[in-house]
Amino acid sequence: MLRTMIGLGMTLILLLSYAVYSNTLDSEYYRFETTNEEVVLATVELDGDGKWYVTTTSAISWLNVSMENLPEGSEMTVSSSSTPFYTSESLGADNAGRMFTCKDIDEDFELIVESCDLAFSHESLETNGMVEFKSIVAIELPLGGVGYIEADDYDGAFEKATDRISEAEGITTWSVEVRKSGEIVNLSDTPEIHVVTHELVSVEEFKLDPITETLYGLASLIGCFTMMIVVPMIAYFSSMARQKKEDRLRAENPPPKD
Repeated sequence: MLRTMIGLGMTLILLLSYAVYSNTLDSEYYRFETTNEEVVLATVELDGDGKWYVTTTSAISWLNVSMENLPEGSEMTVSSSSTPFYTSESLGADNAGRMFTCKDIDEDFELIVESCDLAFSHESLETNGMVEFKSIVAIELPLGGVGYIEADDYDGAFEKATDRISEAEGITTWSVEVRKSGEIVNLSDTPEIHVVTHELVSVEEFKLDPITETLYGLASLIGCFTMMIVVPMIAYFSSMARQKKEDRLRAENPPPKD
């Protein structure tokens, strides 16, 4: 029985180790890298209408607007001419150890974005004479500059990565205005607009070190099968030792003869 368990255990260890090794050699996932450059945009005020404008053409993830020296009770409105964008008061805040970026994961591990407001225009109230508005324009872009996609080969992965960037590009005019009691407030200070732009840099197959992963898998399998073998062996030797002890006691204390 013991030899059979050890033999089966070693066979399974070898088979599963080979499976881990082979799967690390051919991956269906590809890593793509983009620029992750923060740019300060220069705004212009047209015809003295109290609004500031700026036009972008790049693929943009973050778009943050800040203003100072605002009158009490005023409200800043940021609008887009052609692209809806996301915002939330929790953007950039700590979310269970990671930065909140509108990418919540539900119980089924599906991406949801209902936690952020999506619209062509958003308002932000003044606090202590300041407004710091945070938003995300293209949530599909890799906010850290690195993303992963699934594809059959390199050409398919490159095409998907290129499409993801190009779909986020487009001509968009952004406007910023400040109102108080429904009336536009003309201010001498201009809003400061920061955006993070993305351009495709590289695409490469996501690979694991097959030797390292095989050793990790082998160690885990050996540990599991060792526990499967050791526990029955302990029970077997314990029962054998108890049986020998009982036999010795019976031999030392024979039953009385009639």
